[in-house]
Amino acid sequence: MKILVKILLITLWIAIAAGVVIMMSFANETHKVKKCRGITCRIDYRGAQPLLSGNDLMADITKRFGKPQTQPLGEIDIKGIAAFLQKNPYLENTDALLTVEGDLLIKADQCQAIVRFYTADGKPHYLDRNGRVMPVNPAYPNKTLIATGQIDSPLKEGKNIYSVPDSNRVMRDRLKSLYDIHKLAGIINTDSTLKALVEQVYITTTGKIQLVTKAGSHIVYLGDTTNAAEKLENLMYFYKYGLVKTGWTKYSKLNLEYKNQIVCTK
Repeated sequence: MKILVKILLITLWIAIAAGVVIMMSFANETHKVKKCRGITCRIDYRGAQPLLSGNDLMADITKRFGKPQTQPLGEIDIKGIAAFLQKNPYLENTDALLTVEGDLLIKADQCQAIVRFYTADGKPHYLDRNGRVMPVNPAYPNKTLIATGQIDSPLKEGKNIYSVPDSNRVMRDRLKSLYDIHKLAGIINTDSTLKALVEQVYITTTGKIQLVTKAGSHIVYLGDTTNAAEKLENLMYFYKYGLVKTGWTKYSKLNLEYKNQIVCTK
């Protein structure tokens, strides 16, 4: 009797499992032929100014893959769309999926631009906090630190300056100015006073770094990024306890190249 009960229970569970599989398969097939309702785009700007809008992104997807609203869900190239999103230079942590309700859902985080630099021939780009090179969209002005001068940008937009291996010395040497700019921008953007004070980074023909600030008409000669945080800390100390007494227009040049020294020139 016990054996018979066990057999009946096993048979019942097998029948239930088979029924669930069949129902899921039927639901999946039904979902595939269902018309897509449209695109829902969710971009997390993380408190930063937009570099593109959800409408821009939806327009790009529609241009590349056609209108989702005219397609059954099963015919939408979801893998292609996901790959397409990953190539967008403004976005990271991207995802594309089809909802139960029948929407094409796009989710992404916007990269956070920390400096806008201009190459030697005048072409503008952004660097994000991780070192990704991004294009500048005139439709979305972004107030951020500016860098100009002898700057080379040999990488395509969307590429990361830190993706170049140490073994590629030629490319690493060409990217030196961007490494310096990115390091400085990281320091400046984490200090609210420096962020408000420093307007521009300038790279000279010899690769030396100069800063233009809102404090007077002088130029700050930083040299290189060696001990950059310490140099900028000394600069702030000098502004607070030195220039407030001597006057903001007394010097034309502040040289921070030497360790724990500020050489002032009239």
